[in-house]
Amino acid sequence: MWGMADRAAVAFRRAALASLLAVAVVAVATASIARADGDPASDYLLANQVFVTSASGSLSPAQHRLVDTVAAANRAGFTIRVAIIANAADLGAVTELWRQPRPYARFLGQELRLGYKQRLLVVMPNGFGFNWPGRSSAAEYKALGKMPIKPGPDGLSDSAQAAVRRLARVPLPATTSTAAAQSTGPGPVAIILVALGGLAVLTALAIFRLRRRPARPTLGRGRRRISIPRPLPLKAHLAIVVVVVLCATGAATAVVVTHGQSGRSRNTSAIGPNGAPSASQARAVVTPPPFSWPAGRRPAPEFQLRDQSGGPVSLASYRGHPVIVTFIDPVCRNVCPLEAKVLNQAVQQMPSTQRPEILAVSVNKYADARANLLKDARKWNLVPEWRWAVGSPGQLAAVWKRYKISVSASRVKVAGKTVTSITHTAAAYIVDNSGHERALFLWPFYPQDVDHVLRQLSRQA
Repeated sequence: MWGMADRAAVAFRRAALASLLAVAVVAVATASIARADGDPASDYLLANQVFVTSASGSLSPAQHRLVDTVAAANRAGFTIRVAIIANAADLGAVTELWRQPRPYARFLGQELRLGYKQRLLVVMPNGFGFNWPGRSSAAEYKALGKMPIKPGPDGLSDSAQAAVRRLARVPLPATTSTAAAQSTGPGPVAIILVALGGLAVLTALAIFRLRRRPARPTLGRGRRRISIPRPLPLKAHLAIVVVVVLCATGAATAVVVTHGQSGRSRNTSAIGPNGAPSASQARAVVTPPPFSWPAGRRPAPEFQLRDQSGGPVSLASYRGHPVIVTFIDPVCRNVCPLEAKVLNQAVQQMPSTQRPEILAVSVNKYADARANLLKDARKWNLVPEWRWAVGSPGQLAAVWKRYKISVSASRVKVAGKTVTSITHTAAAYIVDNSGHERALFLWPFYPQDVDHVLRQLSRQA
């Protein structure tokens, strides 16, 4: 006969198994939300309302006006996000969709579907794209059909601003309720709650079936009597349900914390109908990082590589000073130089005594030659605080994995020559003087964004 200890052990194993299942369910549900891929807009628009090209390294007045217009529209209940695609580099790894705004709008809508399911406007030099998952876009395309698109980055921003105003006047179908129009789709919290609710229901059903199953002895020919343990009392089963749900909730919380806290939209003033900038637009627009963490929460993964001079470089050697850990392709000639320019500007804006170091981990194992690194230092006008971090393919891959950087290499032919194309997550971590991650920026970001975080850390030090 089994005793109470045996039955308790069985119950504990059941609860542990259910908790592991909950962890798996929540991890799967949130993995896609935090993924990084070769399409910059799909990462940036998860936490922000406007993706604009950043060839200049900072927002222009026209881009300021667009950002504030979109913020005002969302505050008024007209939910929309905008992607300005001024050149093929803004598409990351999906350059085949360049100058195809309608297919790209559908693609981007699919990429954002787990975190955002509302209006999405794409603006390219040759036209508009619009997507709203689950409904027809015919009315929106009709409204946008004859709108001209002005040339240049500022022209694209002005055209996007006019398009947002035009779309705001498109009436919703009669079957679309106000609540549905303002819904932003299931976010990470909703997914977790659904997973927990489903887990609780499944656990309750399993207990119900177990309690109804009769506990009777089973006899076999020539065998000893086998005693089936009696079910635990109802109170014990209820306790198991509570433990399972608490464990699952803890696992869900851990996953959310691991992936960071989504940045909130800026609080800006609305623009008047004539498009004149408000007082808030005269100041620099600061967009919070898409992911941030409190002090002491996330230790930055350590690594030991070598710098452009062949000397050792490690994150631990900078303890006591803030560090920007970024991931750059030394031979990249599109996005990486722009990101380097932004980081240069952010560091130069800081007081000399508070300037952080920049550790640029290479994402191209084929281009770590010292000549490439020194050429970048001259061509990109890198600040003295910039230091490259290179190593063997295995060493670099380990660092990418620890920092959740997606890197892929493909062989392509260009002008009859086979070259290696590197696609990677364009990201920059802010690490404080205690060695903990405090913020993660995904491209595009701007000098004032990084500067704002760095100054906050300097005040807390």
